[in-house]
Amino acid sequence: TVQLRANGSFSGAASFTLPEIPRVIIVKTGRPVVSSEEIDGDSWFVQTHEFALFSQQSGTLEIPVFEVRFSHRNGFTGPSHDQTAQVPAVKIKVERPQGSSRDDFLVTTTSLKITESWDPQPEVTEQGAVFRRTITQTADNVTGMALAPPPGTVPKGIRIYLNRPQVTDRTERGDFIGIRSDTITYQMQQPGNWTLPAIRYQWWDPEKKEFGSQTLPAVTFQVKSTSTVKSELPVEKTRTLSYAWWGLLMMLLGIGYWQQRRIRSVLHQLRQRWNPSEKMAARALLSACHKNDPGAAESAWQQWERSQASGQRISEELKTAVQELQRTIYGAGQKADWQGQQLADAFREHLQRNNEVPQKNVQDLPVLNP
Repeated sequence: TVQLRANGSFSGAASFTLPEIPRVIIVKTGRPVVSSEEIDGDSWFVQTHEFALFSQQSGTLEIPVFEVRFSHRNGFTGPSHDQTAQVPAVKIKVERPQGSSRDDFLVTTTSLKITESWDPQPEVTEQGAVFRRTITQTADNVTGMALAPPPGTVPKGIRIYLNRPQVTDRTERGDFIGIRSDTITYQMQQPGNWTLPAIRYQWWDPEKKEFGSQTLPAVTFQVKSTSTVKSELPVEKTRTLSYAWWGLLMMLLGIGYWQQRRIRSVLHQLRQRWNPSEKMAARALLSACHKNDPGAAESAWQQWERSQASGQRISEELKTAVQELQRTIYGAGQKADWQGQQLADAFREHLQRNNEVPQKNVQDLPVLNP
């Protein structure tokens, strides 16, 4: 217990710089109690702060001097004043209950409940499978930070991943309850039968003066090897198949070399069918308009125009847009100022209209010998 005294009302919350001591946890509990005292005829305001200490080491424990900062007024009104003080050092004798080992992680509480869950449940599995285990401890009058961590040792065929614990302290009807939840991930790395040993939790009940314990049972995993496909063909048969595939490959290469001209011709015809010059020129024109590049647009327009049959009619909007392009290139206009949106819109409209109307087969020359 730490008491702060001031000759006026307190302002704000006090701040303590708690010391760090190996194997010891100091936790501030509850809210401060405010009262008043008469000392030598003077009235003093008093704040009483309570702390809980949890130690895993026995013997004489020394808590060194630590700092506290708080604010108060002179009387009930007026500005507040910041003040810094030193909490004096203190020695505490910690006794370990008889029958416990110095290596045991011992919790002092009147009640400790432990539950566990698995996701998924342990079962026969294969290499690489992952299992998640959640262990939750709930204790009376103990902070969750002072509860025992889970063991980190596993058999060589299993790999373990310890997540950061979730620690919660809460007060219910005046009782202080600490909760610690640990999630442990196990990955099955090698085939075989692997057993996680049982986990024993032990605590000391200061009221009954006796030990309590709870054990989580051992868990065994049957891990199967990942199945691999192996060839069951005889060596001679496999070798024969390899020779046959090699001969077929050489025959195909020979035919390809012999008929390379015909193959090139067929590939060229397919390329022309899939990407006719008319469509390529149209895509190039729209791309140049999008980039506002008048030179590329003019070149694409001429290529597209050459791919059209004679007598092709274009709309006035498209004609005007093309003339604007040509004035920019060949006239006194600035090429950097040309915008291709107008030409692109007119060209798309022209293509859409021509696609909707069936085109007649245009012949430049009359049919001979009708």
